[in-house]
Amino acid sequence: MRFTVRLTHANGEVLVREFEAESAESLRARVLAEGGFPLEITRTDTAFRSRSQLKTESLVLFNQELLALLRAGIPLLQSLELLVGHGKDAQLRRSLTQVVELVREGMSFSDALEQAGSFPPIYRSNVVAGERSGTLPEVLARWLSFQKFAQTSRRRIIEALFYPTFLVLVLILALGVIFNVVLPRFAEFYAGGDIEMPFFTRILLGAGKLVSSTLWVQGVLLVGLVVLGRWMVASEAGRKLAERLLLMLPKVGTLYRMYHSSVFCRTLGVLLSGGLPVVQALEVVQRTSPSERMKAGLLLITDKVRAGSSLHLALEQAKVLDPLAVEMIRVGEQSSALPEMLDHVANFFDSEVEKATTAVTSLIGPVLILFMGVVVLGLLLAIYVPLFNASSMVR
Repeated sequence: MRFTVRLTHANGEVLVREFEAESAESLRARVLAEGGFPLEITRTDTAFRSRSQLKTESLVLFNQELLALLRAGIPLLQSLELLVGHGKDAQLRRSLTQVVELVREGMSFSDALEQAGSFPPIYRSNVVAGERSGTLPEVLARWLSFQKFAQTSRRRIIEALFYPTFLVLVLILALGVIFNVVLPRFAEFYAGGDIEMPFFTRILLGAGKLVSSTLWVQGVLLVGLVVLGRWMVASEAGRKLAERLLLMLPKVGTLYRMYHSSVFCRTLGVLLSGGLPVVQALEVVQRTSPSERMKAGLLLITDKVRAGSSLHLALEQAKVLDPLAVEMIRVGEQSSALPEMLDHVANFFDSEVEKATTAVTSLIGPVLILFMGVVVLGLLLAIYVPLFNASSMVR
């Protein structure tokens, strides 16, 4: 969650800063620990509205240019000043201008990014790791490689799901037209004659008449579905419910767990390779994970690792990752090659998810087409069979 804090220091200076925290209470304790006194804490995002972050494409382009300047030997502040005003993203230009002003005042690059507020937490954590280890160019290069892979994987999944989604929308639209327009017309036609209709035809025509007479109910249901979808995407409780439903589905739940295991391993590997300690890296993964189930589990895992437990043992007890991932992490810990092993695990799960997604989506298309054909054929037979029977009786 994002908060705006008005605070004062021992010297009497009053500042307004923005933070990300789990709750207002934890943020208050953090500000007090840093030597400040919070005067007012205001949450700046809600269940249906969150603070917008920079577009990934714009941030990747900015870091490619920043990496080139740093590798050319240009100091960080001068590199940032050269990039101010560049690019087509107005939000990035505003945020970068604020970052440059804060760095000029003596603030570190990572603190300036946090104060700007629009930079993703995982990117800020990579910058922190690069600053502490003195290897900022290498960390940025590793982050860029990670983002390139993530964008490629996301594009493949979207492309694979586009055709089945299109077929579902076409089916819903076709059924809406049939029940709201076609069936009421046939009901009026049959009402004017003495035609004997089969039981299924009578039920179908009655359903069409009922649906067409309750258009306002359909409108309310549509609005309700939109609100429900928005709630399930934007709110924590909604995301938890959606995740529980996904995990209950056969095969889909397994794919979902494998995908988030891959995201966890990939993100943790990048942070550890950048020089972040395990506990701090786990905290970053917990804040940036798209899975609410993973977030809840990582809170317990982080506490156990902080208390001295090994990572693989804490993961095994929490049961939030695929068992294969836990076993490979155990091997990586014992061989002191945890970042490399995490990358191997992520690559394996990515390939498995890609193969399974391709197989499932290639099967969904023909199944949906067959289902649409059966539905349309059944509707046509139910509507036209009485006409055929009436014409044969006339003859």
